[in-house]
Amino acid sequence: MNTSIYFKKNVDDNLHYRKLKSMLKDVITDLPEQRKQEKICFVLALPILFLIIYLLAIYFRDFVFLYYTLYSFLGIISVLIFINIIHDAVHNNIFKSRRYNHLIILIFDLIGGNSYIWKKRHMLMHHNFQNISGWDSDIEQAGLIKIYPHVKTSAINKFQHIFIFAFYPLFLFNWILFRDFKDFFLTDRLIKKVVKIPLIEYFKLFFFKITFFFYILVIPILLGVKPLTAIGALCIMLTVGSVFALLSLLTPHANETNQFPIPSENGEVDTSWLNHQFITTNDISLNNWFTKHFMGNFNFHLAHHLFPKISSVYAPEVTEVIKQYASKNNLNYRSYGLFEALKYHYRLIKANALDFNVFEEDM
Repeated sequence: MNTSIYFKKNVDDNLHYRKLKSMLKDVITDLPEQRKQEKICFVLALPILFLIIYLLAIYFRDFVFLYYTLYSFLGIISVLIFINIIHDAVHNNIFKSRRYNHLIILIFDLIGGNSYIWKKRHMLMHHNFQNISGWDSDIEQAGLIKIYPHVKTSAINKFQHIFIFAFYPLFLFNWILFRDFKDFFLTDRLIKKVVKIPLIEYFKLFFFKITFFFYILVIPILLGVKPLTAIGALCIMLTVGSVFALLSLLTPHANETNQFPIPSENGEVDTSWLNHQFITTNDISLNNWFTKHFMGNFNFHLAHHLFPKISSVYAPEVTEVIKQYASKNNLNYRSYGLFEALKYHYRLIKANALDFNVFEEDM
């Protein structure tokens, strides 16, 4: 297995990137700085909203249907916190101070994740090597679902286009209960290629996982909620959160229209870094109040991969510049509606299940 990956050098693409960067610098200078302040207010409001809904659930714990409903909202807000706070904070795009960005990431640990390992996965592997098997830990091959077309199809993969409707609602169950622990303790995990985990992070892993399950599960039971009811509420929270998360996280990379480059034996990817961003990432054609304020402009995903240091509050304008530049310079910019992107994801899953592309004539 290669211990390093690198992209083919391309003078023209390097020039394209420098031109785009220069154009965007001028555009962003004219955009209101106030957007960043509004972002901070929203970022601070989400954890408070999570706490309020949690306390309401505890207060109305005797009304089972309402208790379940409030926990389902906790699942949705957890995803909104991840998209709006955690994702932007790891790129230092919320506060000017890196220290403040680092501190606010700890919210992720409090809602069941692990901020240390996710930051390493996202920054060192996904952003450098998206859609490259053996390197993109964000879509690491799980065995149950085959994402990479060139990977050998297992017996269970042949039915994955059916099983995904049962597996996908378990996304957060896997993340919180298994994936973090696998990254810490299994030696064959992708993250182990680039990270040696400090001892203190093992302590934090257990401390915050115990804290999460204590307040989300144990405290309600201690206050009189029946154990099965408390467990049911947790399951509803994670299931609703899983479905909501995957509507956002699946569509920018893992679909039939994006490519999954295979490096050569010496680790070279047969395209430039710039072109790799275009062929492995697409946008979702949504630009409304909800995507701006609640989804953190996450649907403008190519802009984020090309210029991750630019705040998401400027993503619509940045994307428009990229789109126009791509059109004039024959770069493969793509944007789909949400349901169209989900359809392309399903087609990828079904094609991989059959071990050959049944839709080849349409490509």
